Amino acid sequence: MSAGAGLAAEADSSGSAKYKFGEPLHLLDGYSLNYQYQSGKALHMEFDDGKGKYEWLTGPRKGTGKQDIPYRCRKIGNDLYIINWHQTDIKDYLTLVFDFENMVVYSSIIIGYEDKPERPRRTTFEAGIIERLKRPE
Repeated sequence: MSAGAGLAAEADSSGSAKYKFGEPLHLLDGYSLNYQYQSGKALHMEFDDGKGKYEWLTGPRKGTGKQDIPYRCRKIGNDLYIINWHQTDIKDYLTLVFDFENMVVYSSIIIGYEDKPERPRRTTFEAGIIERLKRPE
């Protein structure tokens, strides 16, 4: 199986590719990184076995996080990836772009999309600096 432009492809016996457009790609499995937003908030994030996890390193949520979050990923350029995940338990939907060549991250997040009084809906659209990157060996 190979992935070009973020598409999963598998060659059949004739050598022709059969694209699997609906299959999630987990291209960041084995990666871990720390990044900090311009606001000063910082996170540690890891990917393994098709799942992501994160922990807040600074700010009011320091020490908290989530794990075992299924993620999807596409390679959209040289060392450039877009990922998303859906935290159904807390009703958040996250999209991140990791630019490992320039060591920057961009995020767009819908927080509390059910818009309940105890967790009103809000959105974020931020950029940050990747401070530490560990690639799979």
